[in-house]
Amino acid sequence: MQGDFSALLQKAISHERLEGYSRRKEMQGNNSLFAHYAWNLALSESLYPALQGIEVALRNSMHDAALNRFGSATWFEGDLLHERDQRFVTVARNALLSAGKTMEPSRILAELSFGFWTSLFDVRYEQRLWPWLLKPVFPYMPRRLRTRAELSRRLNKIRLLRNRVFHHEPIWFWQDLKQQHRNLLETLSWINPAMPRFIGIIDRFPRVAETGCVPYHEQVANLFLQP
Repeated sequence: MQGDFSALLQKAISHERLEGYSRRKEMQGNNSLFAHYAWNLALSESLYPALQGIEVALRNSMHDAALNRFGSATWFEGDLLHERDQRFVTVARNALLSAGKTMEPSRILAELSFGFWTSLFDVRYEQRLWPWLLKPVFPYMPRRLRTRAELSRRLNKIRLLRNRVFHHEPIWFWQDLKQQHRNLLETLSWINPAMPRFIGIIDRFPRVAETGCVPYHEQVANLFLQP
């Protein structure tokens, strides 16, 4: 069944998606191709808790700090935001409207993408949000590092990783993936140190990354042998 199984699997995943794997020099036939695809799935899955954790914690910390600063739960409306970011809010409102949900500020905030929150650290917000919100949003960040530019750099790198994971793109060959995981948890600890400790009880990334692709080679090979 090896030929049929390989063809069926390639059809399910698509040639285009597998092309990002097949171009790599590490590939030695279909077994290696599908093993790396499986390992990439496992890596992506193992990163989800930390990525979800920082998305939620950043959103809530930003909202709490902005609420205290501007005195309104709808601080994201009006002239505070640039036009592009106001469109994010409009999209969120339309999504809630289509779902028949109420326009409560908490619902709108939950609907906003991670890209919206990271965009608030762009230089164009230097005199609108920062430096006043730096310490309230990241109260546990070392003072020597606590700048908008440093946070923008970190959060945009996290956003890139998140987008690759959530869009099912290859990440297994990234040389700094382990460091990115450590930076992700460190950045989260600067918001709230309880969160990385909590995530630690389910965080499988270190083990999945360290084990590598070998176990998936064996399991894929067994699939090819099945009648």
